[in-house]
Amino acid sequence: MIDHPPSELLLSFIWLLALVAGIAWCLMAHPLRVAPKASFRFFAANMALGSGIYLLTLRTPDANLLNWFLADMAILSSFMLIGWGIQQLFKLQSSVKRDCLILLLTAVLMLAGQLQQLHPIFLGVVFSVTATVFSFSASRTNFQAIQKDFGFPAACLMSAPLFVMTIIFFVRTLILLWPDTQADAFVATYTDEAIPLLWSYVILTLAINIVMVGGALARLVAKIRQFAERDQLTGLWNRRAALKKLQEMHEQWQKQQQSYSLILLDLDHFKLINDSLGHDAGDAALRRCATTLSAVVRTQDLVSRYGGEEFLLLFPGVSATELPLIAEKIRFTLSGCQLIWQNNPIELSASLGYITVYPGAKAEHLLTLADQAMYQAKAEGRNKACLAVVS
Repeated sequence: MIDHPPSELLLSFIWLLALVAGIAWCLMAHPLRVAPKASFRFFAANMALGSGIYLLTLRTPDANLLNWFLADMAILSSFMLIGWGIQQLFKLQSSVKRDCLILLLTAVLMLAGQLQQLHPIFLGVVFSVTATVFSFSASRTNFQAIQKDFGFPAACLMSAPLFVMTIIFFVRTLILLWPDTQADAFVATYTDEAIPLLWSYVILTLAINIVMVGGALARLVAKIRQFAERDQLTGLWNRRAALKKLQEMHEQWQKQQQSYSLILLDLDHFKLINDSLGHDAGDAALRRCATTLSAVVRTQDLVSRYGGEEFLLLFPGVSATELPLIAEKIRFTLSGCQLIWQNNPIELSASLGYITVYPGAKAEHLLTLADQAMYQAKAEGRNKACLAVVS
């Protein structure tokens, strides 16, 4: 056991924090089922940290496999699991293979160092470098995920504890590599010099769990926003989201004269599909139309279900000379779609009205003009694209 009461007390406190946090995340995973896969990884991270800290309380100045290697590997595993939990929480690309290779390499180096009875500073450097890599990866992933949905300031605030942890381990690595470094001051946990570092671990254990809880709440809020702005049937943006985006584009036009265009289209003979084949067939037609429209436009364009069988498409940066070609391409692509529903072929086509913003225009008036042009296309025989007439 450690013969240094202050260090033992702080390590025991960190172990208790990790245990309580682990139990809380276990409850989040089951039975509450709040982001269960991510919550389970956060639970495993706290359990690994608690196990590593407990083994630290058994350390003595004499290095041995149980008290040094297993403790370090458990703590490093906890940092790795935090990153995996963040990736799972925000549905990001997994780094499991890469992280496992890094951890395996670390284990080999640390075992080799102990078997060769290398200086404790070597073990400290290997541990600190790996901890820096894992904590930086987790902090960067968390920052990018939060920034995407909530902006730069929120991302900085929510990722600060992970960045601080990265800096601590990076600075520790530099200090250990500095010539004539005293190992006990920066490697051991049973000295007076280790007390500030242990206090930082206490604060970070609390802060990082707060970050993980904040991440879970952020993901929940993002999902709520998505449900509020997405059409449940097609997965496209809904009317509310489209009108909000239209207003933003119009304000951009007023400030910087950045042109934009819009297309309002209506599926032809949709009522006939519903009446003859049923509403499920109509829903299938709407989904097929949504998929086709999403595939034919650019990534920066917005495709929305405006209501019923109507779709609104917004094109930032598209001028009046480009728009007719785009409208004709969309009309032609839709008219080439055929949906087979219970052995019955459904031919899809649409009538389109399109318009580009012009000086003095109001956003809501552009929609009215596009709607009039769309009905003109229907009156002229459907499956046609008509330019709105500005009066």
